Amino acid sequence: MKNAVKTTTILLIACTTFFACKKKTEDPMDFTVDDQNLTACPLGTTCHFQYADNASMDENWLNITAGQHRIFWARNVKDSRTSWMYFQAPMTGDRFLLNDADVQAGKVKFVSSCPVCYGVELRALKGTVKGIKVVKNSAEPEKWLLESNIVLSVIGSIVPVDTIYVKQYYTPAIQ
Repeated sequence: MKNAVKTTTILLIACTTFFACKKKTEDPMDFTVDDQNLTACPLGTTCHFQYADNASMDENWLNITAGQHRIFWARNVKDSRTSWMYFQAPMTGDRFLLNDADVQAGKVKFVSSCPVCYGVELRALKGTVKGIKVVKNSAEPEKWLLESNIVLSVIGSIVPVDTIYVKQYYTPAIQ
């Protein structure tokens, strides 16, 4: 009887330890984006942070067309240079997460246009985009808070040359 109690006790301690130490799998969608330290528009530039529902990105010219996604874009204009960062997110849910695989699948695009500049074309290489729908106030339009950290490379290369970090509110584009 004494051995049975010892065996049972040891077995219970072993099982408790095993289950207590088992790593919990984290849900990648369990994240927050705080509204502190929002990215300011650089001095002398004009910035727009907008999105369109039921949209898609034209692969060739990055035109926004009718589709089944929510397309977010950040636009920065200074003198004759304009740059855009596009994010293709699902229409469903009140949050989304894009990762390196999504960037490589073309769900994140970077475009820069400057007719009088000499430069090289860059593309999104890797990064993350986290988006959370902000609770709507009856006096305001719906908006999303996005935090993106995108690494850029020269087209045709895998060597990182720049990183763009933006945390900002995105509002609906006039459609």
